[in-house]
Amino acid sequence: MQTINDFEEFDRQYTYYGNDLGAVIDGDVTRFKVWSPYSYCVFINIYADGEGSNLVETLPMQRIENGVWYIQLNRNFDGYFYTYTFEYDMKRFETIDVYAKACGINGIRGAVVDFSDTNPEGWETHTRPVCKSPVDAVIYEAHIRDFSIDPSSGIDERYRGKFLAFCQDKTRYKETYTCLSHLKELGVTHIQLLPIFDFCTVDEAHPERKVYNWGYDPKNFNCPEGSYSTDPYDPKCRIRELKSLIMSLHKSGIGVIMDVVYNHTYHTKESPFNIAQPGYYHRTKSGQFTNGSGCGNETASDHKMMQKYIVDSVMFWAREYKLDGFRFDLMGLIDIDTVNLIRDKLNEIDPHILMYGEGWTGGESALNSTRLAYKFNSYDFGRVGLFNDNLRDAVKGSTFDAANKGYVSGNYYETNAVKRGLVGSVPHPQINGNNEACWAFEPTQAINYVEAHDNLTLWDKLSVSAQDYTEDQRLKMDKLSAAIILLSQGVPFIQLGQDFLRSKPRLIKDGEAVKSISEAFEWDSYNKPDYTNSIKWELKEKNINIFNYYKALIKLRKEHPLFRLVSKSEVAGKITFPDSGDFNVIIERLSDPIETLFLVINPYPEERTVYIGGSFKMLLDDNGDAKPEDINDTVTVPPISAAVLKQL
Repeated sequence: MQTINDFEEFDRQYTYYGNDLGAVIDGDVTRFKVWSPYSYCVFINIYADGEGSNLVETLPMQRIENGVWYIQLNRNFDGYFYTYTFEYDMKRFETIDVYAKACGINGIRGAVVDFSDTNPEGWETHTRPVCKSPVDAVIYEAHIRDFSIDPSSGIDERYRGKFLAFCQDKTRYKETYTCLSHLKELGVTHIQLLPIFDFCTVDEAHPERKVYNWGYDPKNFNCPEGSYSTDPYDPKCRIRELKSLIMSLHKSGIGVIMDVVYNHTYHTKESPFNIAQPGYYHRTKSGQFTNGSGCGNETASDHKMMQKYIVDSVMFWAREYKLDGFRFDLMGLIDIDTVNLIRDKLNEIDPHILMYGEGWTGGESALNSTRLAYKFNSYDFGRVGLFNDNLRDAVKGSTFDAANKGYVSGNYYETNAVKRGLVGSVPHPQINGNNEACWAFEPTQAINYVEAHDNLTLWDKLSVSAQDYTEDQRLKMDKLSAAIILLSQGVPFIQLGQDFLRSKPRLIKDGEAVKSISEAFEWDSYNKPDYTNSIKWELKEKNINIFNYYKALIKLRKEHPLFRLVSKSEVAGKITFPDSGDFNVIIERLSDPIETLFLVINPYPEERTVYIGGSFKMLLDDNGDAKPEDINDTVTVPPISAAVLKQL
């Protein structure tokens, strides 16, 4: 078999610029195109079903320009399934089409689908909510199964853990709203869904086995995951039900963000990419796959046809599914040119589509770090958001050290980093030091969070790191964390259930001794059972005061544009930090011609009284309430809490 020695020369010779790879139905004909420059020959296999011995026919394809193989079949093959067989060195390898946009059970075969037959009623005419700036978004991360699988969700049993759970309204646990009604009650603007494309390790044919995965094990990037549908054998069912989810959220005023994982594939040598063109789609060193993802391989976005694949895939999802945003897993493995190209192409569809990702990798990449979308290269792709791990760890303590404290739990060395986060991680004349935390090109680039699917939940982290405090004090720490995240400049991000103290308990084996409280929680729950991952909606009823506080913060953020500044020049001109008399007690003054607000943060276990001068109304106290009486000159802030005041 030929090996590729010069990828730049290979790309010059073989890059294909057409937008018709995969299966395309055109009236009464069906066309197939696949890119495989080094194949000796390629065959298409047509099947009647998504699995089993039901081959209809195998036909040779014709080689055309730039390493593309082509065949036209004079029949509409809507409803049939297909694979390709590639021949190298007298050996043949059958696999699914990497460009397949629909698939059968467990993603074994691609499906030929007329997408006009996958639209739920009202799909073509429904409109999606408008988000004029990223800072207007309040993002809520959710996993399809976690959302509704627990009986406390109140969802019809047929739809628990499925796409259609997002379409059922007015569900309750006792008198407390759950699921879709919960989202609307909380006031979030966007749902970020953990991977909804077809992934490997959940057996769609055997849901009774209750195998769980987050979905960061990509199999078919352009097909929805079948385990979330009511009929994974029907390719159109999973497409139609995902569209129903999206339309339901849009009608509720909520945008949908897709978590995409183009940085690696689950399989390496055996992946459809490597079979179609060996040694091309992944980065290698000395002929070996490199492992910048920590998952065994990393894709080569710097190669033109892998770049094209990622761009084509994102554009397909954005157009066909009317998505409102994309979150890129390990975006630090994607080269900067590709990241900027995706942003350019999304702008052609709708410049309001959100785009952000993780500005780091899972290991050392084969590509030079200056070319990658690392957070420290942020100015080179300033239109794309990045997760703010600096603020995350400053607020709650190191994510990777359960015992480490943050600002809310008594580590006041983090005060300056919290201030930097409050201004959106951009330069500010009153904040010195913490240069690493001053990384954002504009505040719109900072995705501010303290909890996501990875690692301990915020409540579990506080349960470990703040054991020397009372439970009531830890509750205050949780609320103060939320206040900092939701009132910082940038884009706030919270995880499903964070707003009512979600925990991820570890399933303890019979006879197992738990030596410390940190062993009671799951750090990495990607494949753990529902016991650990599912949302227990009774927690919302139990912790309704916490939920109401988060709800009040979101409402306050939406009502006051001063918490949603769009540029570093606005931040520098509209935000100051008056002297509180104690460096760790933060007073932030936000002012424009319309109003002046003060955010006062007291991290201490005792109340603090600070002078701010003038007359004020309390917009938000430690319970999330506004108060009618005037406040003059000084304000007393309860322990471990924040207050927001408006100058009269």
